[in-house]
Amino acid sequence: MHTYSTDNDNRIVVYGLLGVVSWFLIVWIGQATSLLASSVPALAGGTISWGVAFTILSKGFSQKVWKTKISRVTGASKSPDFSGEWDGYIMTSYGGDIPESALHESNAPEADMQRVAASLHIEQTWREIGIHLSTDNSESDSTGATVLTKDGRWPSLTYQYGNKPGADTEPSMASHDGTADLSLKHNGPQDVLEGFYYTGPGRENYGEMYFERRE
Repeated sequence: MHTYSTDNDNRIVVYGLLGVVSWFLIVWIGQATSLLASSVPALAGGTISWGVAFTILSKGFSQKVWKTKISRVTGASKSPDFSGEWDGYIMTSYGGDIPESALHESNAPEADMQRVAASLHIEQTWREIGIHLSTDNSESDSTGATVLTKDGRWPSLTYQYGNKPGADTEPSMASHDGTADLSLKHNGPQDVLEGFYYTGPGRENYGEMYFERRE
């Protein structure tokens, strides 16, 4: 995974609060162990350091707490949770041969652009994210990302990626870089990521992307 930027970054404030909480925690533990040491001497010297307390708290917040309701309500974290498995398709301007096995079930042969079945695997913490997209023909991994929540109606995830085609694909499917811009929406209870992508020089393809979060 790699770090991502966001327009609602409260990381400095949160780290400061975690530091204060860590200090109160070690003071409380120190007092508790001092009281117990009189009756249970083996507990003497068991106070943890501020550094250890801060590391544990910050790790817990980054992995789990950041996406809880209390973090949303307090404003400690506003970044949407994109993590999980997503299934869908890419509607592509690529004009080369696409194997039948790679096409999405909703593909229309008479359409101008073909729908290629695809899946997203997203790992995300409070500070880092990794986006892996796979199709029958190729795979791509994100190299950088930005999460925006303030402008527009829907939270968005924009990321840059490097794509590597499969060994048995045609020569026109060369390795390339690209950019994807996805919006997080809701279709009833279903989470949806949809948007568009475009590739860099050498491919110059573009298209639409649509994914639904797997339950």
